Amino acid sequence: MERKYEKIEKEEESVEGRERRLYEASVTGSVNSLKRLMAKDLLTVARAAVTCFNETPLHVAAMLGHLDFASHLLTHKPDMTMALDLRGCSPLHLASANGHVEMVNILLSANPDACLIRDEDGRTPLHLAVMKGEVEVTRMLVGVGPQVTRYKLDQGETILHSAVKQNRLGALKLLVELAGEVEFVNSKDDYGNTVLHTATALKQSLVHKCFSNKSMRTTKYLVERPEMEVNAVNGNGFTALDIIQHMPRDLKEMEIRESLVKAGALSSRNIHALPGKGHQLMGESGITMVIENPQLSPPLPLPAVVLTEAKAPRPLRGREMKIRENKKEWTMKKRDALMVAATLIAGMAFQAAVNPPGGVWGEEKDAGNGKKMLAGGFTGCCGTGSETRERLFMVFLRRS
Repeated sequence: MERKYEKIEKEEESVEGRERRLYEASVTGSVNSLKRLMAKDLLTVARAAVTCFNETPLHVAAMLGHLDFASHLLTHKPDMTMALDLRGCSPLHLASANGHVEMVNILLSANPDACLIRDEDGRTPLHLAVMKGEVEVTRMLVGVGPQVTRYKLDQGETILHSAVKQNRLGALKLLVELAGEVEFVNSKDDYGNTVLHTATALKQSLVHKCFSNKSMRTTKYLVERPEMEVNAVNGNGFTALDIIQHMPRDLKEMEIRESLVKAGALSSRNIHALPGKGHQLMGESGITMVIENPQLSPPLPLPAVVLTEAKAPRPLRGREMKIRENKKEWTMKKRDALMVAATLIAGMAFQAAVNPPGGVWGEEKDAGNGKKMLAGGFTGCCGTGSETRERLFMVFLRRS
């Protein structure tokens, strides 16, 4: 035991050794080891914050939930709450994703601005808490201020879209109740989809098939909220009712449709009426469609995937171009082969007509009485020979 302590004391004499011991202490949460290292060198924690590029000791403590260790670290280095690891995550990101409520409270007390840090994917600690379904952590982070809920991800997805896509109904309810402004609840992504569009569309996705029951409850919850605009139109000009009407008929589809209809949901053909001019529909993409009479007009065709942006026809990709070129080349080769075969057949027929086989036409010979006759062939075919051979040969020539 004495040798072990002697080895530890020897390692802690060097800067590298103290940093290594600091990381070991952060893994175990040993406050005594931290105090001993700080007693030998007050700059131990400060050096660790500067020299480490992967993660700081506070990242490790926050991820594992070592409260006392994190508190002592923040006493000497409070700005470590803003340090980022290789993925751009702060200690608050890790604590939020792991649901450490008390750790989140300690980090927010040290620096409330830490909740605004975004990782390399644009996610704040609130995004991770919502996507993991950590309701209490979500409540604590939302309590910092309304600006926390306003950050958007790629393609304009809000924190509500993240909750719906991950089927976190508890977190979604909390967000709507705590920050349930009409504009926030009805916010759209870059394709014009509200959370109601997303929740309705997830019903048909095979990837989310195992979550279909939750998606159905999410849709029912959203349409019952007074802030929710059930007739919002996305970039393709579709309402939530348009989306559900395009799905295969089953019990869940019928229940969602019934919930939408009870909430006053309409098809896009039946909204934005213009007296005397039919019905005008303006999508987020700026395209206006006019339906003269929605009672007589046929239903608008819906695409198989509705959560996509309306775009002009895209150019063919390299794979598609190669497939088309291969098909064209195959057709040309097939045509050439047919031409060669036809030429050979025609040549054979012509050769048979010009130079028939022996026994059909022959050379002329003198009969001895001053008359000429065909040697053997004509006589055999028309005189003494069988007429069957001649007929068969003529049939062959006609069909060739």
